[in-house]
Amino acid sequence: MTDIQIALIQVLQARAAWFAAPMLFFSLLGNPEFYLLVIALLYWCWDPRLGLRLGLLMGITGGLAVALKVAFHLPRPYWVNPDVQALGSHPSFGLPSGHAMEAATFWGLIAADARRRWVWVAVIALVFLIGASRIFLGVHFPTDVVAGFAFGVAILLGFLALEEPVGRRITALPLSRQILVAFAGSLVLALASVAALAALGDWQVPASWAAGALERSGRPISPLDLGSAVTAAGFFFGFAAGAAAAWPHRGSMCVAGKGSDRLLRYVFGITVAGAVWFGLGLLVPQEPLFAAYAVQYLRAAAVAAWVSYGAPMAFARANPVGWRE
Repeated sequence: MTDIQIALIQVLQARAAWFAAPMLFFSLLGNPEFYLLVIALLYWCWDPRLGLRLGLLMGITGGLAVALKVAFHLPRPYWVNPDVQALGSHPSFGLPSGHAMEAATFWGLIAADARRRWVWVAVIALVFLIGASRIFLGVHFPTDVVAGFAFGVAILLGFLALEEPVGRRITALPLSRQILVAFAGSLVLALASVAALAALGDWQVPASWAAGALERSGRPISPLDLGSAVTAAGFFFGFAAGAAAAWPHRGSMCVAGKGSDRLLRYVFGITVAGAVWFGLGLLVPQEPLFAAYAVQYLRAAAVAAWVSYGAPMAFARANPVGWRE
């Protein structure tokens, strides 16, 4: 089975070299950074409720993706076969594909919210292309992508089924309790990866995987590092807690006014988010590991809280009449 998948990747890379640019583009559309840009745009400027739902869902998906990768602990194609070109590189395990999982949940929720056939068709095509890009780039086996789609659809269906009853119960709580629930949820996300890592026991990453990845991509791997899980957990907490604090102040957080006003506020908000992310990134220590994880958690939480609470409050104070109920 692995040989057949390797052969497919080789055929794609050898006979469709002109695919490189579009495949890199579609892969970019599956990056967490791109999703954050879209979530902020929706939350600040277009549809706050959809932005909120996407922010929570992506935090959940990101955290579970890391836990599943560690649980399966399988390699990427370019780690194990010298004939696969490393047109991309990633330090984490391969199965399931995080890009495929997140594409299925993110774009799937947008399609479910739109409830239009043409949106579903466009989303299915986009999700397929994002998954295909990962195979072409040599960073995933086809089975990784299929598994990512399957897990992503399962998470999306679970989210759609539970968001209304769980949301009603949480919003009925006092703000302090809502923030506590958000923190507890983030701990569950982080502990899922910790449990998966503990289940590996004394298992170690084969030296051949690390050597192969470094040789073909020039970058080392660190698949047992849980930094991405901690970041996803921090994002979930910051976004959920910030939204809980901001939401009662306005029935709708959509900026009213000219498109240019919305654009300026969006650019300002994203600039601040980027400054917070990179600024706090300078404070992440190399050792000890617990301290590094703590700062990574706080950095993600701070950025997410700025998106869900800080920026809307800044916009409202700058122009109180610029917000409509």
